[in-house]
Amino acid sequence: MATAGGLYVYKDSGPPSGVRDDYTTLLIVHGYVWHGGTFSRLFPFAAAHGVRIIALNRREYPGSTPYTAEERAMLPSVPKQPLTNEREIHSAKQMLETFMRDRALDLYRTIEDLIVQLRLPTIKTDSGTGGVVLVGWSLGATFMMALLRHITEFPVGTVNLRDYVRRVVLSDPPSCLLGHPYPEQDPYNPLFDTSLSYEERGKVFTNWITSYFAHGDTLETFERRNALQDPPSTIARMSKEDFEATVHVPPGVPGGSDWTLLHGCAALGVYATLREGALYLREPSATGTEHTAAVGDEWRDVEVRYVWGDRSVWEVPYAVQLLRREMDEAKRAGKPMRNFTLRRIAGANHFAQWDYPEQTLVAFLSGQEECDA
Repeated sequence: MATAGGLYVYKDSGPPSGVRDDYTTLLIVHGYVWHGGTFSRLFPFAAAHGVRIIALNRREYPGSTPYTAEERAMLPSVPKQPLTNEREIHSAKQMLETFMRDRALDLYRTIEDLIVQLRLPTIKTDSGTGGVVLVGWSLGATFMMALLRHITEFPVGTVNLRDYVRRVVLSDPPSCLLGHPYPEQDPYNPLFDTSLSYEERGKVFTNWITSYFAHGDTLETFERRNALQDPPSTIARMSKEDFEATVHVPPGVPGGSDWTLLHGCAALGVYATLREGALYLREPSATGTEHTAAVGDEWRDVEVRYVWGDRSVWEVPYAVQLLRREMDEAKRAGKPMRNFTLRRIAGANHFAQWDYPEQTLVAFLSGQEECDA
């Protein structure tokens, strides 16, 4: 099913049987190369938990609307050497920020379209049921951050999404996708290892991102490279049919849209801007009124939840460490921020939705009282 925003409904579990008009709908956006099929193992648990699950394919992935030539032109090519000219840096960053703002609008239109076309239930404040939980996994989380950052720029249309959206989940995005600078001590990520050819990077990164790691509690004891042998990596246990049903490579090759977007946003600090826009609310103006540029609802009461696997790659516990610190500092400084929570999935790696599907579904849906302290 195509949507008004160009995203594609890869799979829809449909309304849960026996539930009238107060079920919750999960709208899930995938990550880098791995598309909506990655969430197929969640669907058998939808009925038991009384939820509707809709997995979406982003643009450039199967069934969706490809980017136009004009939209692709907003993605500056990845330079062989870091940019040093301030004007070039500013121009490239501005283009990427505009591109992500436009993708946030795609997502906004898709959500609105699905709510109207599928007649999804609104939030039931008395029972805490109904409404929509938005989930962005891995690279998909950056599109959720863009939506939150730019939400006030999108005018309310046929329906007010604030009557529907009650939570936005950032599912296991590594620290680089949150715009956190790498530490000086062993900042390992094979995707950015220029000593490897593209083919070597792809193989090493795939094995790395699908593996399980045993971490300590400090940066020094986060395991960068040596994966556990037991359990084996997710990809090692996937059949050829499973792999082919979950992966679409073209956007992730050099020159592909996701490759260009990821490397550009990471290098130019765009992800940090998106993170800040997702976590913090607008400051009141000097006159005590809200900014007049806002034309839509800010979603001030929408919860933002970071769901993470404690055996994922080292960048995930590192991100948790930095997010905790950032939120504590923001509270002490009195900065206005969204309701932010953390929810750990014990024993899970980056592919929790595949290896721990029911636990992952519960982490997306559970109340705040079950979140990490």
